[in-house]
Amino acid sequence: MDLMIKIPVILVLVFIVLSLFQGMYYLAKDDGEQDRTRVVRALTVRIVLSLLLFSILLVGYWLGILQPHGL
Repeated sequence: MDLMIKIPVILVLVFIVLSLFQGMYYLAKDDGEQDRTRVVRALTVRIVLSLLLFSILLVGYWLGILQPHGL
């Protein structure tokens, strides 16, 4: 895999994991009296980042940068 596609893929994966942990933290620590939508916002960010990762992988495949391999 070319370096110009590896870096964005890895960065998006890191942000997805961070957003997942942020949602878990808000779910465990919010007592319900503060902003109750923080968990939903964190998980929405994770979904958007996942869609971004999927589109990066599709574009990489269509441009020929990513090649599937058989195991």
